Amino acid sequence: MLIIFSIAQARHSDTDLSAGKEKMAVRSIAEIRAIDIGLDKYALDLEKRNLLGQKRPTKTILQPITANFQAGVLNVVIGPSGSGKTSLLNLMALRLRNDALTRYRPSGAMTFNGAVPSDSVVRSICSYVCQDDDALLPSLTVRETLQFSAGLRLPSFMSKAEKHQRAEEVLLKMGLKDCADNLIGSDLIKGISGGEKRRVTIAVQILTDPRVLLLDEPTSGLDAFTASSIMEVLLGLAREGRTLILTIHQARSDLFKDFGNVLLLARGGSPVYAGNGAGMLPYFDGLGFPCPTTTNPADFALDLITVDLQQSTREEATRSKVQHLISSWSNGEFMAVMHPTIISTPAQLGSLARKPATFLSAFPILVHRASINFRRQPPLVMARLMQVISLAIILVLFFAPLKHDYYSVQTRVGFIQEFVAFYFVGMLQNVAIYPNERDVFYRENDDGTYSAEAFFAQYITLEVPLEIISALVFAILTDLAAGLPRNPQMFFACFFNCFCIVSCGESIGIMVSPSTPFAHLSTH
Repeated sequence: MLIIFSIAQARHSDTDLSAGKEKMAVRSIAEIRAIDIGLDKYALDLEKRNLLGQKRPTKTILQPITANFQAGVLNVVIGPSGSGKTSLLNLMALRLRNDALTRYRPSGAMTFNGAVPSDSVVRSICSYVCQDDDALLPSLTVRETLQFSAGLRLPSFMSKAEKHQRAEEVLLKMGLKDCADNLIGSDLIKGISGGEKRRVTIAVQILTDPRVLLLDEPTSGLDAFTASSIMEVLLGLAREGRTLILTIHQARSDLFKDFGNVLLLARGGSPVYAGNGAGMLPYFDGLGFPCPTTTNPADFALDLITVDLQQSTREEATRSKVQHLISSWSNGEFMAVMHPTIISTPAQLGSLARKPATFLSAFPILVHRASINFRRQPPLVMARLMQVISLAIILVLFFAPLKHDYYSVQTRVGFIQEFVAFYFVGMLQNVAIYPNERDVFYRENDDGTYSAEAFFAQYITLEVPLEIISALVFAILTDLAAGLPRNPQMFFACFFNCFCIVSCGESIGIMVSPSTPFAHLSTH
């Protein structure tokens, strides 16, 4: 068995951090458990059924792929839209989920240093950075986001001070010092820039010092300068001994020289090249497709494997060319792909598995984090309280005073029936709060951070007090102003009915949400 020792090289930069260039922290000489990932005829099919249960034709998302991704370099997956780049990362990170109408059928093998890892090891070793930055709470600062994430993700034997220290180290490493105390922000809240959000998302994932980092189009939607700074950060992380695999739709020419291994996928998930980045252009040159010296190599490769559907005269020619490239690689891929080096045994890989935070450790952190995020949005707090109170005021103005004669019986019945409107109020309150927090939970649950029970307990802990306050105000208005009997029994009846109906409405909102945490978890 070979043991690899690596020196994490620091990147020296004299550029101002606020300009987007990052300075990587200097790491001491340490033993690095480098992990090379091998794919052997790795493929993915999709089976779908209609609402009647009838099976539809199987769709192939990824053709068999044989490739090797090495530690210490940037491993890049390039391809046009529809080539299966994101599906490949999701499959490698075990993020594909089946449901009643959809079944993913993977085949082939993925190995870590020549050994097939268990699912728990894959989820522990691999950290996944999605294309969207929707796992960040908008009203938290950058520093608070990293500190709370450190509290949830880092092992329990570490003290709070040690976790905060780790968060500060990552904050400096990712060049976020200048915006550390700025809010993350959203469409309604002014916050940090898009490039800074992307770096925060990456920073959250490297808190646990993962050996494998998967990134889905980390430069998508960013300007050229910001994208270049992100790539410099990723290159620095790779040089620390990590295995970085990222998808890129279109890369700048000056970044191509930093690509260690390249996997080129054509539309339909067919591999066209998988090997050393420096060997890609000579490979195509040998097939009779030389790259002009003034052309971006990444653009050249994408143009080479793209079928021109806009011109019928060229469609047949380009389709034939792409098929020829696919066949050429398929016939000789096993000679071109480098075989992984055996570095760690399965037992050593298993030792890297980590467990999610327990309920008792995660619950107070989640409550603290959500309360800060909620408290910094006063309009949201007022909206939640005033929805019930405003409806109570309308009912009082419309029905008061409630009299005691024969004709008032119908008025009282109508007044009680209007309580049902609070179902709708509860659903509106759910729409305002729950979807954003649910999306954050989905991302963190995918990372195995904490359980659904901790999330729901935190959500209820913050929602119930607001419902109690609004129900108390409603009971005061209806019992005193509307003319109901002024006694404790009637006051409690008004309060309890309002509280229960609003809670039921919010529960219905959770159940009819596009996907609930329990539905999300059931597909693991």
